[in-house]
Amino acid sequence: MDKRRSRFVPGADLAGECLEARLVLSAAGAGGAAQVAAQAAHGEPTHTALAVSAGTLGQPITFTATVRAPARVGAPIGTVEILDHGSLIQAIPVLPTGAAGGHSTVSEGTVTIVPMPGGTSYFFGKHRIQAEFVPAGSFSPSKAVKTFVVHQPSYSVLNGGTKVATIAQGNGPQIQPGQTASVLYTGYLAKSGQVFDESAMHGNTPLQFTVGAGQVVPGFDAGISGMKVGETRIVSIPPSQGYGSTANGSIPANSTLIFVVTLKAAS
Repeated sequence: MDKRRSRFVPGADLAGECLEARLVLSAAGAGGAAQVAAQAAHGEPTHTALAVSAGTLGQPITFTATVRAPARVGAPIGTVEILDHGSLIQAIPVLPTGAAGGHSTVSEGTVTIVPMPGGTSYFFGKHRIQAEFVPAGSFSPSKAVKTFVVHQPSYSVLNGGTKVATIAQGNGPQIQPGQTASVLYTGYLAKSGQVFDESAMHGNTPLQFTVGAGQVVPGFDAGISGMKVGETRIVSIPPSQGYGSTANGSIPANSTLIFVVTLKAAS
């Protein structure tokens, strides 16, 4: 905006003074109109925030998106896209909350992502995601970056060093040695979080084996023992209870393995 102003010049007549003043005011008005037009073209300003509630590996994650706009223009309506390294993982519609505080109005949306048994989920540690508001109407887009943590569970340690933690309860009697277990699983390398195998790679067909018969590595056998149908466990297998000092496919030698296992059936 032009900040110059008319000033008294000795010897100038009154008409000249008034003309100069009108020209300056006209220029200021034109600048203001241009600013309003530019704002209208870009939409009303918004501010996006994202809250994330996460537990441990394999558990649901809840995303809550909040978008604020000036009270004078009403609550923003649109969608907040959740992106992980540029890839869309979820789109959350946001709607007015009915609450207005001070100079802003608020819209909000929540979604919970439930990991599929036998599929991948966010591994232990910190994760950085981005939320982008895609407006529907005369609002500007806005962005937010959020870091959340997937925590280690509280394990029970079995003989041999395998560790187990139940993250979803099951029903019925515990599976016993000699019974056939049908499980969906995802296997991660503890060091990197890389998935080396999962049921989703095999059409989500459950793996079947006889508990205690040595058909799977010792740590997997021990980690499954005592599960109930519908139960999900995290099983941490040290190298001595896994593949030891021998590499196996994409599993390096001396690897600690992390499995998320769901018992689908026992017979």
